[in-house]
Amino acid sequence: MLDRRHEPRATSTFKSAYVRTQSGLFYVTLRNVSDSGVCLDAYPGAAEGDEIQYCFDSAGPRTGVVKWVKDGRFGVSAEADSLANGSPQIFPPRSVRLPLSFSAHLFVNGRQEAVTISNLSIRGACISSSYEFRAGQLVSLKIADRCFELATIRWARQGCAGVRFAEPMHPGEFRNLVERLQQPTVHSHPHASPAQLPALSGMAT
Repeated sequence: MLDRRHEPRATSTFKSAYVRTQSGLFYVTLRNVSDSGVCLDAYPGAAEGDEIQYCFDSAGPRTGVVKWVKDGRFGVSAEADSLANGSPQIFPPRSVRLPLSFSAHLFVNGRQEAVTISNLSIRGACISSSYEFRAGQLVSLKIADRCFELATIRWARQGCAGVRFAEPMHPGEFRNLVERLQQPTVHSHPHASPAQLPALSGMAT
């Protein structure tokens, strides 16, 4: 009988994740985790040998090399200890945050405020502004051409605040929004630049 005890053990899952390459940031789905690496949905232009960063939990970004691409998915090799906290059984419940930086507009108490978004998820965003927000406030947040009405300020401190959308975005809609935010012609502010990403070699969430 074939002894499989030394073969990589894959655990199927379905978890939001992001991948960063030299060409941008992509919202993808983590498909499985094994002792030797992970399998995710392929990003546009994925190729063997690509050096990428990927993140799917609160342990933060990991660095890897694409080992294979097939049928719309790709595999990344990883050291076992780097995935020690990546078991699907202990995934944190919160959505993965994409570390984008761009301008947006927020409407609160009948006035409009310019804000900067530092990360974005399907359920909300982290914003910074000179406005003094209070937890529990109802606001509307306009990102590009998408307006999130009846959003709630969940926390506020030191010029930053967490905004939770009334309803989470559909993954496909979120993926399209992330792609559009990185295009030069799509801005939330007439003088804003496209969403900026930290350098690939020095990423931090």
